Amino acid sequence: MAQPSGYAFTRIATLGGNPFLSYFEPAAVNSRGDVLFAPDLATGGEGVYLWRRGLMTAIAEGGQPLPGGGTMGYTLSPVAMNDSGQIAFIATRDGTDFPPSPLGINAGVYRYDPLRGVTAVMVPGGEFLGAYFRAGINNLGNIVFPGMICADASTSFNSLPSTACASNLVTFAVYKADAHGTVTTVVKPGDAAPGGRQFDAAYLPWINDAGDVVFAAHLWGDVGPLADSVYVKRFATGRIETVAHAGDSSPVVGRTYAVAFGAVLDAAGNVAFMGGLSGGGETAVFLYSAGKTIAIAQPGDPMPGGGIFRTTGNYNQNVYMNKVGDIVFTGTLDNGDQGVYLWRKGRLSLVAKTGTDTGFGTISTMDEYFSGIANIQVALNEARQILFSAQFAEGGGALILATPS
Repeated sequence: MAQPSGYAFTRIATLGGNPFLSYFEPAAVNSRGDVLFAPDLATGGEGVYLWRRGLMTAIAEGGQPLPGGGTMGYTLSPVAMNDSGQIAFIATRDGTDFPPSPLGINAGVYRYDPLRGVTAVMVPGGEFLGAYFRAGINNLGNIVFPGMICADASTSFNSLPSTACASNLVTFAVYKADAHGTVTTVVKPGDAAPGGRQFDAAYLPWINDAGDVVFAAHLWGDVGPLADSVYVKRFATGRIETVAHAGDSSPVVGRTYAVAFGAVLDAAGNVAFMGGLSGGGETAVFLYSAGKTIAIAQPGDPMPGGGIFRTTGNYNQNVYMNKVGDIVFTGTLDNGDQGVYLWRKGRLSLVAKTGTDTGFGTISTMDEYFSGIANIQVALNEARQILFSAQFAEGGGALILATPS
């Protein structure tokens, strides 16, 4: 069995029964040790759950009415939480049946505050048709989210069809809602991009306490998927920087970025992100800092605890960075083992992997979506507590908090 030293494992919740059915979608662990996740529910749909000092609270659940109208169905994860326990999440509003197409249409954006409960940040109406994946929140209570809007001539990617628009197509823009509920645009189709080009879609945002916003985007004229590049907009200057653009050279020798996504920021404005690599389909972990990018984990790297790194996951938040620049990520090895790893000040360490005995189960996989690779969401705080989920060789699974011992 793989037995990494230095962590005590706490079981936050158990998988495979009522209320948590088949996956957890771990989201956040804040400076107080509060845990946030968005599980699949046995009663239908998904929920937003908060664990604090052993007490579990349902913030929102599938089938419940939502502020501003509609019935909670599914989250468009990841959901997010700040250090004071405020939560931001995006949810479908059409009940627990499968959401309408395109995914995100009629979805709303919500804030949970411990004193005021759940309130609506954005419900569809006016320019908003809905919202897409990933909300972020910082310690000032500013929320960023991807709004779904009608596409026009400024859009060149393969837009999603919708009869709600005159163009019959939708696209995405990134918005910020401050603590008072005022919504402003961060970046939208038609805005200038670095290099004299323009954006035609932007989503998957994240915000730090300085107000910098990192996001995935597509540029007018690029051929490829919706979000194939990563950019960061600096709050102090309003300047947008290219972090990684599809087709550009990556730090992995001889490999370009096929796609870049899943970016997060630390307090200093450094960016951790995932980059799909050309010529093989693997995804590596990267860090962008002071205009330069390094590979944190790339195919062929020997990994602590044994094995050779093959790929990280391909879902949002398979990579996460805390405020001080520590990075946690999933990894699948060349022998098929799956693990969670920590990068701190240039050094990699193992958190847990296939064969680790947690004390309440032996880890078999970290594959929530049956993709054949470790694709669980992960999170960590500044105390280096790491949140993840796993399935066990004995059956079932758990949401797990790993605390340095």
